Amino acid sequence: MATEDVRYRQSSQYRLWSFSPSHLQTLREKTTSLAATNISNRLRASSPPVDPLPDFLTPADEAMLLNFYIVDLLRAAQFLELPSEIQATAAIFFRRFYVTHSLMTYPPRALTMTCIFFACKAEGYFYRIQKFADKFPGITSEEVLAAEYVLCQGLRFAFDVRHPYRSLEGAMMELRRLGDFDEKRLVRAHGRARDILKFSPLLTDAYFHYTPSQIMFGALAMADEGLLQRLLRDAFAGQSESAKNQVLEIVQNCRAMLEKEPPERRTTYWDASASKETMKPLNKKLKKCRDPDRVDLVALQKARREQALQKVKAKTATKEDGDVFGTSNGAKIDDERGAKRRRVAEGGDMFGPPM
Repeated sequence: MATEDVRYRQSSQYRLWSFSPSHLQTLREKTTSLAATNISNRLRASSPPVDPLPDFLTPADEAMLLNFYIVDLLRAAQFLELPSEIQATAAIFFRRFYVTHSLMTYPPRALTMTCIFFACKAEGYFYRIQKFADKFPGITSEEVLAAEYVLCQGLRFAFDVRHPYRSLEGAMMELRRLGDFDEKRLVRAHGRARDILKFSPLLTDAYFHYTPSQIMFGALAMADEGLLQRLLRDAFAGQSESAKNQVLEIVQNCRAMLEKEPPERRTTYWDASASKETMKPLNKKLKKCRDPDRVDLVALQKARREQALQKVKAKTATKEDGDVFGTSNGAKIDDERGAKRRRVAEGGDMFGPPM
């Protein structure tokens, strides 16, 4: 029987979306650099050509804007009263997509709506597209759906997202079984850890570097270090101290990452007056250096559909037998048909004489 760790290593989250910090940083730097190069070429080739070229976003700029839009996404998802798992899935979809795509290439505001709607599908939560679009003034169903296929490609068609929420419930059940702590302490730690998991991992790269269980332990360490130590002591009973310390080190590293974005910062991010001044220059910079060919995703999708339709029509155009089978084969078929007609006209059997 496969262990939980083995099953996780078979998941697309581990195989396709797990990176070391250095690898992830390199990917993002390449993405930003490639986007700047491509957009520069398009702006120079435009009519009239853009000169001088705008200042492009840096990887640090993109990181700040990415979190800003993820918070916007979470606010919209909470407005829709979606479950925590769907909110988290939408945020992780958004974060994954912008590993290999720059904010300068595909407009993040449009992708937030697409990620939320597609996360509902991925998690089996039915939401009619028109009802969804009607919730947000100024958003049409066409705009929500326009980036769906682009999103799927960016996610490498890997829609499974493993979250740490169930791990937390299992940890609390185990702590209750051990019976070393009073219920009030457990309830308090559970609430605090869940608040952390609904925010901190989504605003950091925790999902790229750690397993769901490790993220859960990191949040529990923030909530109540004593509970974490008790769980590890029971889990590693009879094993070497070095094995436990190795796991503890990973958990503490995860905790340090989560502490960079504690849930208390939610109000800071969502306070328009506090975030507006910080993000206004970056959004202004983004507006000037966007890819001109991908600003309007609805028009881009229509153009691609028309191009694909023209290719299909060209392939399925009516052809003569000679065009399909070749001139000699076509002539041979005509001769056979003529011989059958002559036999029938002469009173003969079109299928030949009796055997």
